[in-house]
Amino acid sequence: MKLRNTIIYLIGVPAVGKYTVAREIGRMTGAKVVDNQLINIPVFYVVGYDGTDAFPFPRGAGAHIETIRRSVLAVIRDCCPPDASFVFTNVLDARAPGDRALFRRIERLAKQRRAGFFPVWLTCDAETIRRRKDTPERRARLKDVDLTTISRWLEEFEVLRVPHANALTLDTSRRAPRQTAQLIVEHVRRAEHGEHPDALGTDEAL
Repeated sequence: MKLRNTIIYLIGVPAVGKYTVAREIGRMTGAKVVDNQLINIPVFYVVGYDGTDAFPFPRGAGAHIETIRRSVLAVIRDCCPPDASFVFTNVLDARAPGDRALFRRIERLAKQRRAGFFPVWLTCDAETIRRRKDTPERRARLKDVDLTTISRWLEEFEVLRVPHANALTLDTSRRAPRQTAQLIVEHVRRAEHGEHPDALGTDEAL
């Protein structure tokens, strides 16, 4: 089931399952997982980030995270084998111009590599997010573990949505990560074989 020269972009609020689904896609296809925490952890670790909104994040630290991101994207563009595939993950805010720019950067990276580009939006219900958020694994990876912000993420935060021919939206509330990963890989395979991607465009179409 190896993927060749494909970039999958998983987007959604914290604890919808982006990382666990990305890992399953990696296991199934050989794609390398470029989780957002891969970029964040060096800075989060040294400043002592505790996974909560109350943490006083140092001014200017975000710029250093961006430096790491630019370096990782440049290595993928310039140094990785042409048939390598990648799964990116991010929380993207519709009201943040920088987040829209980041989406376009990943899309542009795919074009530079002449890779297939598949943006996938993951959703999840509040109770499942609550159960997933407060875990030792998330704490160990310096991820958001703040249970007080769930309603804000789901009711006030607007996830960036960008129209794309290969877009897919899946709800992860009642699916195991492997099931979600299989649906995403099937979606990619359909596009590779010339089938219209909209056949799996949303959960409603399944």
